[in-house]
Amino acid sequence: MYRSARLHLSFPLVLFLSLFSASTILRAEIPMEDAQKEKTQAIDVLFDKGGTEAAKEILPFLKDRDLAVRSHAMKRLVDLGPASVDTLIGALDSEEVRWLASGALINIGNESVRKTVLALKHNNPVVRRNALFILRQLDARAAAPSIQAALNDSDPSVQVQAIQTVAQFGGEGGLRLVMAKVDSVYPSVRDAAIESLPKFGEDATAALTSLLSYGNVDIRVGAIRALGAMGTRETLLYLRKILSDPSPLVRYYACLTLGETADPSILEDVASYLDDNDPNVREAATEAFARMPDAGRPILFRMLRGGNVLQKIGAATSIRKSKYRAAMPILLEVLRDPSPDVKVSTVAALMAIADPASVEGLVNGLGDPEIRWLCIMALRQFGDANLRPLLRRSNDPELDYWKQYVLEGMGDRVLEGCLETLNKEEDIGTRIASLCTMRQIKDTRAIYPLIRLLADERVGFVASFVLSQMGEVVVEPLLLSLQDDNPAVRARAASALGEVGFTRVMRPLRDLLADKDPQVRKAAEDAIRKIGGVPGEPSTAAKSPTEPCPP
Repeated sequence: MYRSARLHLSFPLVLFLSLFSASTILRAEIPMEDAQKEKTQAIDVLFDKGGTEAAKEILPFLKDRDLAVRSHAMKRLVDLGPASVDTLIGALDSEEVRWLASGALINIGNESVRKTVLALKHNNPVVRRNALFILRQLDARAAAPSIQAALNDSDPSVQVQAIQTVAQFGGEGGLRLVMAKVDSVYPSVRDAAIESLPKFGEDATAALTSLLSYGNVDIRVGAIRALGAMGTRETLLYLRKILSDPSPLVRYYACLTLGETADPSILEDVASYLDDNDPNVREAATEAFARMPDAGRPILFRMLRGGNVLQKIGAATSIRKSKYRAAMPILLEVLRDPSPDVKVSTVAALMAIADPASVEGLVNGLGDPEIRWLCIMALRQFGDANLRPLLRRSNDPELDYWKQYVLEGMGDRVLEGCLETLNKEEDIGTRIASLCTMRQIKDTRAIYPLIRLLADERVGFVASFVLSQMGEVVVEPLLLSLQDDNPAVRARAASALGEVGFTRVMRPLRDLLADKDPQVRKAAEDAIRKIGGVPGEPSTAAKSPTEPCPP
């Protein structure tokens, strides 16, 4: 706990300070803006007092819930300058104010360096660690001997901060000291040392490349990442060489790091690892090509056409990751590959590209049981942008069934495509497929085009069946159709209403029993029986012997 302020203040201000810790009372009795104003005024009163005692009294305000109050307290501590340093260093072990205290010391600048150096001997490693952070931000090179001594601190986290600070200062001596920490028994220290080496510039290249031959795999991996961060032509040469390392983990990071350079010259080397024995290495190789699909196009296409199974899968995977549209034609060719795994990877790539021009090839894939379900997923994802191949009927009943299965899972997204097909397509099978697809769309935008088709001699009975499957939403449009001049429309509307089965349509149907057309009268009578208006005789409703749409 911090000591309370000892000030000669007016009674209202003393009362305010005594209530400062009782936040619930403060919130209840003082509006937030007024509370903020009073606190900042209290901070200013303390600041005017000056000296170390003022810094101690201001410090608790760094814990205030109000950001404006905390910021003002930090500013005043900085304004106090050297008088605040001891207080702020003492606060470095407090989790609540550690970062604000560090920020204040950094803003005080060089005047805080000497005592911050002394804090490197503090018994709390948290304080020592934060002291190193402050010295690094202040670029306190004069403190280099004390900072270098911290490389051997008993706490690994302090060593890590010391390594980062020494690396920032640079120099040949610093390089040797950081290099010596590579063999640390603490992984965090070892990794920090390797990651810091690139900060020494070209002088670190020899040190890093020497690590590529270490027996410790983790050290070799760290060296790879550090060389990649340097990004020079010389480091690329060493990264290419390490691709042949016996460790899969090293090969993985070599491929990954080379890919991150985005240098097309590395692709020929990385291509050899698209069929590596280790799946993680293969994955890293595909990542490299996915970053540069245009540059890798000749290699990817060559492998898709003539590579082994793993190379084809790797090429397809790279294309999928990059969504490389230019590869779509060759992917459609590869859909006929004898390997099921290659075909699966190819469909996955087509799914990612999502080009409507690939729908035809995916529809053909419905006939292949090895990739059928993936093709269904792909077609349902984007096939509504090109419905023609799905709606077009063939002489293959099984293929047509799966086409319709895809369509039935697309919901309302197929409406526009179906309407366009009905308006432009002459093939009767395709038009019927469009009608059957529309039964899943319970929307007036689908109903009225179907109503208009009730008069069509070839597909009118299908339109009637589809309307009968769409529920209550079709009742009013069908009731209006009972008044149509065309007797075929009246009869088909009556049949559809009978299938919908709402008793409120009985009266309009009974009115049709006096219709001048016998077909209409028969349809109305059968519809009434269907709903249950006339018990007894079995229904002889005129229906197609088989339902025109698949179940």
